[in-house]
Amino acid sequence: MKYTHHARSRMSQRGIPDRLIAITHKYGRIEGDRRVLDRQTVREILAHLEAERALLMKVMDKGGVAVAAAGDTVITAFNLSQGYCRG
Repeated sequence: MKYTHHARSRMSQRGIPDRLIAITHKYGRIEGDRRVLDRQTVREILAHLEAERALLMKVMDKGGVAVAAAGDTVITAFNLSQGYCRG
C-alpha cells in the first residue's frame, strides 16, 4: 500500500502503525471514502477467531485430521494420530 506524506505524518502523530492500517483495510467496512474498523466489529471478529481457535485446538489434540472426499461428498475421515502414513 502506498502512503502520502500527509498520511505518514498523521499516522506517526496518532500512533497508528502500518499493521493497524493493514488490518483495518482487511476487516473494516467501507463508509463513503474510508474504511472503518470499530469496537463492535473487532468484538465480532475476536469471537469468530476464538471459535476457530477452539476448533483448531481439537484438531491438535487429535494429532491432525484427514478427510477423503469426492467432490462435496465425504468418503471417510480419521485422526492422524491413528497411524497415518504418508505415501
